[in-house]
Amino acid sequence: MTGLLGKIKGVKDIERDDKRGKEQIKVEIDYVRLAEQELSVADVARNIRLAYDGEIVTSVRYGDEDVDFRVILEEEARASADVLGNLVIPNRNDRFVNLRDIADFPVEPGPSNSYHYDNERAITVTANIEKGVTTPVIATERVIDQIDIDRDWPGMRIGAGGEAEETQKSMGSLVVAFLAAAVGIYLVLLLLINTLMQPLIVMLAVPFGLIGVIFAFAVHGHSIGFLAMLGVIGLTGIVVNDSSILVNLANRLFADGKHDPAGSVIVEAPRYRLRPILLTSITTVVGLLPMAYGVGGSDPFSAPMALAMGYGILFATPLTLVLLPCLLLIGKDLHALVSKAGWNKQR
Repeated sequence: MTGLLGKIKGVKDIERDDKRGKEQIKVEIDYVRLAEQELSVADVARNIRLAYDGEIVTSVRYGDEDVDFRVILEEEARASADVLGNLVIPNRNDRFVNLRDIADFPVEPGPSNSYHYDNERAITVTANIEKGVTTPVIATERVIDQIDIDRDWPGMRIGAGGEAEETQKSMGSLVVAFLAAAVGIYLVLLLLINTLMQPLIVMLAVPFGLIGVIFAFAVHGHSIGFLAMLGVIGLTGIVVNDSSILVNLANRLFADGKHDPAGSVIVEAPRYRLRPILLTSITTVVGLLPMAYGVGGSDPFSAPMALAMGYGILFATPLTLVLLPCLLLIGKDLHALVSKAGWNKQR
């Protein structure tokens, strides 16, 4: 795992929590020799435990207190590695067998600590990233894609945590918030416009703003993260506001009946609202871009939001002025076509 992380550019300070502890003597049993001596693993374990941990054999009461008597190797013998090999174990035929005859005793470092996750032994690998080079999500996905659990570590499982996990959770919550905001905007527009189709047409301006956000972050070489998505949600309200102004005026012109055919309304509505829409958008963009580029002081939290909102508005405004009237005209044609088909059917 650490080797895979080390190969990723921008990943540094790689550590794992299963560091080696103090040296310990490991009893490695030779099962062939164990069977030849007519012993079992339980016999070996029981005798080693008795020698080094002892066993209470009796208790004596002194006054109001019970005192246990434990049989155990003396402290000096327990501190000697040679005594372990000379430990004798009785087999089934009551013959004594030295532990060194059935086992080896390699000395190696033991684990310093044991960590658990969901009641299972776990090893945690941590690392830091260089901002602007990679992200926690990208680094985690690249590592997991190169690991075959069934082949490399059968019976184990791997999970991502830290900033990558929190980012995924935040993005999931942000998607829910975005959908809730979209539904709320649609309901408000439905009350204002009083038609089912036109609120959808107004909300079609939102993808135009997303085009600007994607373009801006691609040009600047930044990744669209959580803070940028917060800016996208704010951008949605601004873009919908400009679109609703245009649609509202077009509906009023249609209701007056002074503009005929409908195409003249589509031309007049953007002409009447061109100045307020442009002034509102330009002043908003001019106010946001200095914060996005750190003019007068930079803020790593506000800059992505300002960049997303600024370029989103910059792209969405001209597209809204051109494409939204066309969508309104298409909607009128579809409405007329449906009405005509219904009239013919009634006849």
